[in-house]
Amino acid sequence: MTRPVAVWWVKRDTRLADNACLAEAAQLGLDVLPMFCFEPSLLAAGDSSAMHAHAQWQAVSGLRTGLRNYGADIVIAHGGAVEKLAKLLAVVPFTHLFAHEEIGNDLTFRRDRAVATWCRDRGVDYREFPQSSVRRSGVNRDHLQRMWQSRIVEVSPLPVPAFRQSDELRQLAASTTFPKLPAFTSNRLWQPVSEADAHATMADFLTRRGRWYRGGISSPNTAFTAGSRLSVHLTWGTLTARQVWHAVRDRTADLDPNDPQSSRWKQSLEAFVSRLHWRDHFTQRLESEPELEFRSIHPCYRNVPYENDEQLHTAWREGRTGYPLVDAVMRCLAATGFVNFRMRAMVVSFACHVLHLDWRLIHPHLARVFRDYDPGIHLNQLQMQAGVVGWNAIRVYNPAKQLADWDADCRFVKQWVPELRAVPAERIVAGENLPDYPSSVVPFAERAKRMTDQLYAIRRTAEAKAATAAVYLMHGSRKKEQSFRPKKPKRPAPPPIPTLFDALPSD
Repeated sequence: MTRPVAVWWVKRDTRLADNACLAEAAQLGLDVLPMFCFEPSLLAAGDSSAMHAHAQWQAVSGLRTGLRNYGADIVIAHGGAVEKLAKLLAVVPFTHLFAHEEIGNDLTFRRDRAVATWCRDRGVDYREFPQSSVRRSGVNRDHLQRMWQSRIVEVSPLPVPAFRQSDELRQLAASTTFPKLPAFTSNRLWQPVSEADAHATMADFLTRRGRWYRGGISSPNTAFTAGSRLSVHLTWGTLTARQVWHAVRDRTADLDPNDPQSSRWKQSLEAFVSRLHWRDHFTQRLESEPELEFRSIHPCYRNVPYENDEQLHTAWREGRTGYPLVDAVMRCLAATGFVNFRMRAMVVSFACHVLHLDWRLIHPHLARVFRDYDPGIHLNQLQMQAGVVGWNAIRVYNPAKQLADWDADCRFVKQWVPELRAVPAERIVAGENLPDYPSSVVPFAERAKRMTDQLYAIRRTAEAKAATAAVYLMHGSRKKEQSFRPKKPKRPAPPPIPTLFDALPSD
């Protein structure tokens, strides 16, 4: 081995493009040896599932294919990260370890610190690179927009560099194989995860599906196609927010002003890029205060008297609450790993406000069934929908109203709750007694009022008001929504939107 070697420790960054690790190695003239480790501690964690392991398997498989197209390969290991790095160092005396920052849970953070300590003790140059606008160790919220500008807006995505890997390293990497895990089994309802799939999905969204984004992402039927479907790729690192932002900017600039659809395209793309920005806003909150994984961000809401009835918890998890839309969403998530944001918010609100389940109790199950599970987004949204942040509105989503508003013909409900397929939609929406379907496990209005009364009683206290001001100063938003155009007062009538049934494979 004639040249010094840098190991690229692959985590949630399974891509070649916009890759600071590869760019740094190329600039320093180092040979690159990528390594991915399937870590038993992470695979067995309470917020992990076969759906996540499968996504990583797909993403790493795609990365291996991409590397082989460049005459390189990746070491695939199964074990603790420190343990496997030590074994690799005994074979390949690498001088550098490069990684992208991962804003994950407490388990991954402790793992990252252990790797940093291991490198320092052995004289290995360990460098971490940001892959978003989120700043390690927190940031003054007044500077958050500046971070977005300097890292996302003002810097173009990095092209794939001319990285090097010796024949010896390539042969070593090629000799490693995936561990035999049951999770590595294809499921046609799970969204594919790879760098190639990420770019294909983004291109399809920006040239075809994105026209329906605004107005189409609220219904569980249309969101499967009108939504960007990029969250899973941002989660597993097959795509970066910087790549997406610049692609949206270029698409917006290319719109034909004479095309009657351009106005609708601009509105949809503006709505989408606003949500892209909010991803980093919430992730920064977790990085600034990691304890929000275990307790509410607001100190006065840390002892809300939840009942945590295990029978209700089980009924909610299994989609047997007697509320058709809630049950359909929970079953859809278990099967596909995806529903739209409104439906996610509804099932969290229902669990916390109506079933009186602690957001910390429902966290692991939802994490496991979200294919795009991202701790920074997930934990913050749990607290927001549970009403324990302190300054956000306490939202109680009425499942009956949501059904009437977004699935009045019960297409989504009947897709996922087959025992209701023979029942007329009018009866389901009306909430009549339904044959072969359980009665409501609890009354909605009475239970919702009881919980919201408790939350508002906390909010009215002087102690809570003082704490809210301090928490908001540290974690609240400082920016106006970013847009590529001035807002217009009126929107054109939306065209027909493709539905869930156009997106799912047929039986």
